[in-house]
Amino acid sequence: MRTSAFGKLRDLVGFLVRDGEMLRSPILLYAVGASGARTGMIYAVNETAERGGATWGLFGLLAAAVVGSLVLSHQARVHGIVMVENLTLKLRRRISDHVLSADVGFFQSRDPGEVYSALTGHVMALSGASTRLVETVQAVLLLLFCLVYMALESWPAVPATLAALALGLAAFALAELPARKLLRLANDKRAEFYTAMNDMLRGYKELRLRQARRIDLAKRVEQVVEEARLRTIAAERIFSFSTMAATAALAFLLVSIVVLLPPLTGAGSVVILQVLTVVLFTFGPIERVVGSLPAYARAIVAYDQMNEVLADMARNSESEAVRRAPDSRPSFRRLELRGVTAILRRPTPAAGSTVEDSFTLGPIDLVLEPGQSVFITGGNGMGKSTLLQILTGLRHPDAGEILVDGVPVTRDTVGEYRGLFSAVFSEFHLFRQLYGLSADERQRLQTHIEELGLAHGVSIADDAFSSLALSTGQMRRLALSIALAEERPIIVLDEFAADQDPVRRAFFYDVLVPRLSRAGQLLIAVTHDEHCFGKSDRLIRMEDGRIVSDKLNRPAEASA
Repeated sequence: MRTSAFGKLRDLVGFLVRDGEMLRSPILLYAVGASGARTGMIYAVNETAERGGATWGLFGLLAAAVVGSLVLSHQARVHGIVMVENLTLKLRRRISDHVLSADVGFFQSRDPGEVYSALTGHVMALSGASTRLVETVQAVLLLLFCLVYMALESWPAVPATLAALALGLAAFALAELPARKLLRLANDKRAEFYTAMNDMLRGYKELRLRQARRIDLAKRVEQVVEEARLRTIAAERIFSFSTMAATAALAFLLVSIVVLLPPLTGAGSVVILQVLTVVLFTFGPIERVVGSLPAYARAIVAYDQMNEVLADMARNSESEAVRRAPDSRPSFRRLELRGVTAILRRPTPAAGSTVEDSFTLGPIDLVLEPGQSVFITGGNGMGKSTLLQILTGLRHPDAGEILVDGVPVTRDTVGEYRGLFSAVFSEFHLFRQLYGLSADERQRLQTHIEELGLAHGVSIADDAFSSLALSTGQMRRLALSIALAEERPIIVLDEFAADQDPVRRAFFYDVLVPRLSRAGQLLIAVTHDEHCFGKSDRLIRMEDGRIVSDKLNRPAEASA
């Protein structure tokens, strides 16, 4: 059942109060004090007008009310800013923690633009709503104080004022659903914009090699930005109509007080003036309350969409045991894949909701031991990269099991299992910062940078690489330097030599491969260099997702 507009607003306010820790902040006390001070100011002004001049007592009350209102409002704003920044920090931490805890399946199935949108636009919308909430609390308190004072002066003005407020809320309730649908569509288009920007940044070389591709991407960006703009304008136009209805109700309220209040109640001009003064003071709070509702509607959409992304990550989250697993596992004696199968699926062209099997890897039976160099070859699309993902624990097999020293790897122990591996995949990412590397690893990293001929292009400075402006081959060698520095029991390389010149390729096959074997490390490398197949201990050939040949070139002891 669809939640009502005010039900969703209640949920949003509950979230802002809870996560913004409003009840722990003195902001509410400052808001109450500021509203009370303003009410005192209204009283002092009205009493002065009624008496035809100010007594020392009224003058003192007025001065205290003005100073108190200014000081307390300032404190409320400052603590409001602190609350907003704390909420922003908490939300970004929460999303970041979910991203870091998500299983790799989430990243393979989710549009990155939706995650970017959650980290940026949705967080800012919610933070902005927390600011509005503080202003709304102050406005509501001032309105309540004014209504009490208004009841003492002329009670018929109270229901008229409440009727004007109710009309504004009713107008919002009518406008909220269609406007929220438009805002959601606009946010979806903004997520597509983030995805397109990711294409721009990551595919800048390909874009500049083909003008038609660059033009098409520019048109795509223009399209999604324009659609987001039009839907946002349409939503805001609806909200503007609801605000206009509230303003019209307030204008009618003022006219009613002047025209209808005297004959109905027999109130004199002084009373009418006092009531008008109070109404004019409530005019601002009512407009602020009603005017804040569109901001809450935008925040409701952001809150819903952010929670959808977080819920998806939570459903695809790694277990607590995986997240707390040791950073590395020092050794193993035997690694076995037993009946491992993985099914890769893709949407059917006709319908996006159903899926069809597009490729099946396995069943794979494989035994690996330390001190071996294992080359894997086969045509493109034969399952080599998928096998490496399963082998390294980055993808869970759909059937079969992986055993280390006879113990099956489970979803709870895969974190410790991953500690066996360092890898340079065909599609790899280099971090500018040296995240997670110990002092010894950084020292070894510098040695490998020099050994692999990279010292002239990159160095280590202030816990980061001096530059990543390197060629593809150099970037891959730098990634290999990091993998070697980690000195884990197993090194996995996917097409490492493909981007290297003959000298570097010869170094890899003739120096590095035998060195790793002598050190007792297991090297698993995907390669198409047929003339180097004999330089490994084992050569595995794959076709159609299966191992069709597992040839032993030489025993592991022979390379030692």
